Amino acid sequence: MSGLVGTLRAISADDPVELHDLGGYDAAQVAELVQGAFAQPFPARAPVKVSFVVGAGKKGRQKYSQSLPKDLISALGSIGFSEDRAASACLECCGTYKYQHDTDKDLKFLHVFPHVSPGQGEGSEGEGSGEEGYDEDEDSPEEICRRISLEELEDFVKHNVKKFSQKRILLMKLKGFRAEFEELEAKMMIFGPLDPKEDAKYNNCFELSEKIEWVSGEMERMVTEGRLTKGEISLVREQLSDKVAQLSEELERAKADGKSKKAAKIDEAIERILDRKDSLAELKPTVYKIKHEKEIRQLRRQLAEIAKLEGSGGKQLMDVATVRKIGQKEELQEELDDLMQDNLGWFETKASVEEMMPSAAGGKKPKPKPKAAAGGGWTTKSSKKTGKSKGGSSRSGAPANPFDLLGDDNF
Repeated sequence: MSGLVGTLRAISADDPVELHDLGGYDAAQVAELVQGAFAQPFPARAPVKVSFVVGAGKKGRQKYSQSLPKDLISALGSIGFSEDRAASACLECCGTYKYQHDTDKDLKFLHVFPHVSPGQGEGSEGEGSGEEGYDEDEDSPEEICRRISLEELEDFVKHNVKKFSQKRILLMKLKGFRAEFEELEAKMMIFGPLDPKEDAKYNNCFELSEKIEWVSGEMERMVTEGRLTKGEISLVREQLSDKVAQLSEELERAKADGKSKKAAKIDEAIERILDRKDSLAELKPTVYKIKHEKEIRQLRRQLAEIAKLEGSGGKQLMDVATVRKIGQKEELQEELDDLMQDNLGWFETKASVEEMMPSAAGGKKPKPKPKAAAGGGWTTKSSKKTGKSKGGSSRSGAPANPFDLLGDDNF
C-alpha cells in the first residue's frame, strides 16, 4: 500500500503515471490509499490527473469488488473531493473526480484530480504553471466548438448536435465565449497585454458571432420545420407565450401613447406568434433512435420486478431464489446506468435523453417525475454544474419539466 501511495505522490505534470488498477482492493484498503495519497496537496507545479481502473465488463468483472467505485467515491468525499463530469487537469478542477465507462476497452475508470501545491518540490519554476495556455479540457465539446472554424462547426453539428435542445445549450456556450472574449478584448485595450493564460484563451476564439448566428438560424429552422421532441415543443410554446405577454404590455403602452401605427404592428406580431404556437400544439413530436433500447427495456423490467419483491418482503418470508434475485439489483442498476450514459451526446442533458427512453413495460416513458423511480430509474454519476461561461441562461428559475429538458440549470 505504502508503495502505491509513494508512486502516486511522485506523479508530476511532466512525468505522469496515468493508470492504476485497483483490482482486489477492499473498502478499508481504498480508504487507506485515499487518505495517504490525496489528503494533502501534491507537491506538483501544475495540476495532474490520476486514473484508477475500478471495474470491468463481464469478462473481467470478478477481479473487482462490486462496491469498489462507491468505496473510492466515498473515501474521496470524506476528504472533501466532489464529482465533476467535465473535470480536467486544471486548477479549477483540483479536488474533484469523474467516473468513466470506456465501452471500447470494456473498463470502468475513476479519474481523480488532486489538489496541488505549486512551488513545492519539482524545482519550482515560479510563474511557470500558467504559461502553457489556458486550463480547459481541449477535447471537450465546448472547447472544440470554441476553436474550430464555422465551416468545421457546421460539420460537427450535423453529426454530434442533432437535437434542438443540444443546439440550444451549444448556443448558450457560444454566447458565453463571446462575452468572455469581449471582456478580454476590453481588458487588453485598457491595461495592455494579457497574461499567458488569458492570451491563449483569447487566441483560441474563432468566428464566434458567425457561429452564434448560424446556430440560431438552425434552431429557427427546426422550429419552422417542426423537428422538435415533446419536451422541446412544450418549451418553445412556453417561450412564445412569454413573448406574447411581453408584446401585449408594449401594445397597451403604444395605445396609451396614441401610437396607432406601432400598435398595429405589435398586434400583427402577436397574431403571428399565436398562429405559430397553435401550429406547434398540433405537431407530431420527433422521436430519436435510442441505443441499447432492447437491453434497457429488459433491465428496467428486471429492476421493476425486484422493486415489487422488495416491497412485499415484510409480508412474507423470501425463498433463496428471491433473495438471490434481489441481490442482483446493484449489478443490474449499474449495467442500466452505463447503457443510459452511452446515450448522452454532445450538450445532452439527462432529462432530454430520459424523455426518449422506454419504460419497463415497453414503449415510451410517461412524463418524467421529480423523484427517481424505485425500479429501473437512471442513477447516473452526473453531478455538479459545469458551465463556466459568463453568458448565463436566458431562463433561470423556469418551471420543472420542459425547461429541465433543455438544461437551463446547467449554466
